[in-house]
Amino acid sequence: MDDFDEYSQAGSFRQESVNQQSITEQPRYVAVPEVVKQFINYFYRHIKDRSVFDIHSMYENSFNKITEKYFKQSPWPPAESIAPLVNNDPIFMMLYKELYFRHIYAKIIPTLEQRFESWKNYCDFFNHVLSSNRLDLDLPGQWLWDMIDEFIYQFQAFCQYRSKLKNRPKEEINMLQNNPQIWNVSSVINFLQSLINKGNATQADKDPNREEIPSVSTLLGYFSIIGLCRIHCLLGDYHLALKTIAPIELTAHKGLFTQVIACHITLYYYMGFIYMMMRRYVDAIRTFSSILLYISRTKQYHTRSYQYDQIVKKNEQMYALLAICLSLSPQRVDENVHTLLRDKYADKMLKMQKGDEATFEELFSYACPKFVTPSAPNFIAILQDPVNAQQNQQEALRVQTKLFLQEVKEQTLIPTIRSYLKLYTTIPTQKLSDFLELDQNTFRTALLCYKHKTRGLAWSGGAASNGDWQFSSDVDFYLEKDMAHISDTKVQRKYSDFFIRHIHKFDEIIGDVSKEVKPPQQ
Repeated sequence: MDDFDEYSQAGSFRQESVNQQSITEQPRYVAVPEVVKQFINYFYRHIKDRSVFDIHSMYENSFNKITEKYFKQSPWPPAESIAPLVNNDPIFMMLYKELYFRHIYAKIIPTLEQRFESWKNYCDFFNHVLSSNRLDLDLPGQWLWDMIDEFIYQFQAFCQYRSKLKNRPKEEINMLQNNPQIWNVSSVINFLQSLINKGNATQADKDPNREEIPSVSTLLGYFSIIGLCRIHCLLGDYHLALKTIAPIELTAHKGLFTQVIACHITLYYYMGFIYMMMRRYVDAIRTFSSILLYISRTKQYHTRSYQYDQIVKKNEQMYALLAICLSLSPQRVDENVHTLLRDKYADKMLKMQKGDEATFEELFSYACPKFVTPSAPNFIAILQDPVNAQQNQQEALRVQTKLFLQEVKEQTLIPTIRSYLKLYTTIPTQKLSDFLELDQNTFRTALLCYKHKTRGLAWSGGAASNGDWQFSSDVDFYLEKDMAHISDTKVQRKYSDFFIRHIHKFDEIIGDVSKEVKPPQQ
């Protein structure tokens, strides 16, 4: 038996158990508006014809326009109602359900039954992809990324829902207790890993003969790498999260992630956050600056995207995280990014540089991922005492916030020490300790802390987890007996090299243009 077949049985869900324990019966057959019938017919035809361009247009434009006009605050017709229009085609039905449940999550509060049914639909579709030797299906990369993104979002939403059981009906608690396999963290991770293996996604960026339009299996597997990184980040395992994205090519825009804007932004958001939590501030600043500059340069395209609001939110969160990183480790950043950052967070950065933990906590809580506790609560205790049972839905966030603030607290004296060191080339340690109003033992501990906190890994190419040890501060020192010797490690920018490089570049452009423009014949 293949691995995915064995997993399919372990992770599958019996629909009958949901129907038997249904809390709120949903209408299975409703009248379908004529415009929706036409949309379904055309959509079905393009999927059968494997016309990726037309599928993308209907998915990104038509579906959202119809949603805004007819289903802004109500669900689309259930799958049973549109089944006769598509000859009960099982593949199309799974794709339609994916859109149907995603719309419910976005516009309406889903019921517990709908959360279960959405899980079953993802299981059905992923198992179909995993079990097919030749998948007779082509879908745009945008849809496949959104599918993986939504899959993880619904897992995250289910973990949060399951932890808020106070005063909920006993029927719901019993359903959750009797179906522990639904949105189980092991099942979610196994699905993502199986998709990676099926699509040979770890080699996708390294294959020189890669297809211009990769297959559904390859794209699903590739996006699952980023999704798996996100899962590990939500669980607080930053080292494993960074190792997960090792196969992704981050340089020269070779990575498949650049084909989907939302995927590109998500990858850099989580990668930057992971670097920050691992105290690799140089890499975090580089990552955030790079993606923020990319967003600002391509913002004219974002306004036309149906995901514009999400892009704006991620953009604001990354500016907050960049403000935190620069407060902990001052670095030079792009002028455009620096200007916007100063407009948004100048006052807060000043407070953070003075060690204000409340400001650090405020920005961290706003900009960090919404961490989850994957384990189920104590259902027996909740059933015995549903009113007074303690729910710790924010426990995961509190743990990560506490760890981050502990790191901040350990670095409280670093900005002050740095500011004094910048004023001298040599200074007696006694004099420096007097400035800081510390006794000698505490002062030497603070100096060791400065050395430790300003030395870390910095990315040097290759996998995201690679790096060389270096100092992140622009001021370094060494002690010789009772004297501190300070050296400025800041590399001065050589403007001459900048101009010479651009002169050569313009010479090459003029040469290329001269070759292409032929003189008129006499």
